[in-house]
Amino acid sequence: MAQKACRVASGGRLVRSRGMKIPHVRPGRFHFRATADCAIAGSGLSSPGRYMSGSYAFLRDGAQRWLLAVSLPADLADWVDYVAILSLLVFMWGEGPMALAGFAVCLALPYALVGPLLASWVDRGNPGGAMLLANLGRAATTAMVLAAPNTEVLLGVVFLRSCVDSAFAPARQAMIQRVTEDRDLGAVNGLHHGLNQTAKVAGPAFGGVLLTMLPFSGVIAINACLSLLAALACLPLVGRGRNGAEAPEVAGGGFLAGFAVFQRDRLLMVALLFAAGAFFSFFLYDSQLGLVAELFGLGQGGFAMSVAASGGGGIAGALLAGRLSGGQPLRLMVLAASISGLATIGVALWALNGWAMPLAPFLLILAAMGGATAMMTVPFRVLMQRRVPSAVMARASAASEAVITATMLAAPVLGGAIAASWGVAAALLSGGILIVLLAAGTAASLTALRTRPT
Repeated sequence: MAQKACRVASGGRLVRSRGMKIPHVRPGRFHFRATADCAIAGSGLSSPGRYMSGSYAFLRDGAQRWLLAVSLPADLADWVDYVAILSLLVFMWGEGPMALAGFAVCLALPYALVGPLLASWVDRGNPGGAMLLANLGRAATTAMVLAAPNTEVLLGVVFLRSCVDSAFAPARQAMIQRVTEDRDLGAVNGLHHGLNQTAKVAGPAFGGVLLTMLPFSGVIAINACLSLLAALACLPLVGRGRNGAEAPEVAGGGFLAGFAVFQRDRLLMVALLFAAGAFFSFFLYDSQLGLVAELFGLGQGGFAMSVAASGGGGIAGALLAGRLSGGQPLRLMVLAASISGLATIGVALWALNGWAMPLAPFLLILAAMGGATAMMTVPFRVLMQRRVPSAVMARASAASEAVITATMLAAPVLGGAIAASWGVAAALLSGGILIVLLAAGTAASLTALRTRPT
């Protein structure tokens, strides 16, 4: 295992960590206590009060406000686009399951294949410019949907759009890291993820309303305008957050440097494997929740309300995680996953017994599960932004997204096979048990990392 650096506030001097020279990091940003065990600095084993963010005072910074102004239309455009293209495939062109499966693959696969490659370019340039170009490219490829004559061409356009868009999230994570004080990382990430969850709830509804009022071409035009609006909001960020001097050991290495970050840092590797495994577990049953609602006799209305409840829980969970993830991000991830897993097991056992579940408790459980998912996502981002050198932040973000996306693509197929063979409740039970086992294993790994001599 390669030697790993621990960034510390050095008061203007170069410091050494396990034999490696570490450049000065400005106090107040990526600040860690200079303990002897620097291998676990920022891991969540320090005092939680040290990083607790009690307000949104960071919004006084213009860069933070512009980042939010970029995120809102960009995230909303994703979901309006999703609803519009699904409606085109199903209701206008009469396509079936194979076309929808192809749509899902073309939508997600570029984030695993192309994102890490584009992230190398993001790290070499500046994240504000990368976000600008990503949104301009997204607007152009969204408009290209109108020229697609058939399903095959449309799926090609969707794939191209996702390729362009795969640079946006790593660039945003890099920008957040570079312009945010360490104490505010939790609150900033929580607010951004809360906006993302709000768009996830409001976007499909907004897209559905637009489809009832406008022709398909009008909806696509509005969606392209949302991406253009996000691009305009990027302009004040261009040139902000440029990379400072970094140690040569981490400044290069191409797109593989993003994956190498996790190989060098045991704690980050544990967090990534845990996050990937947990999201795999979630997606074993996520696509089956409509059948679960039907199993409980709740019908289409109950399922629609459960989706909204899950989204609402995600918003609340993101904001709460922003306040709690500052000092103990990985421990918070483990706690959230444990709660989600136990709730999932409870629902599965309830269904296996053939009992009906009233709507109210079902909605509360789905809200808790949505909140738990958000309380895993936000701390993981905070942990990365604290421990990953800024010279490779975009690549590390893209690498983690690639790993998680790959597992998420495989999970629904396996979950569907389990449900087809042993019933929907079996898929729920499998996912819940796996999450709890992952949480227990990760907690044990944290203990081992804390007691391991340096």
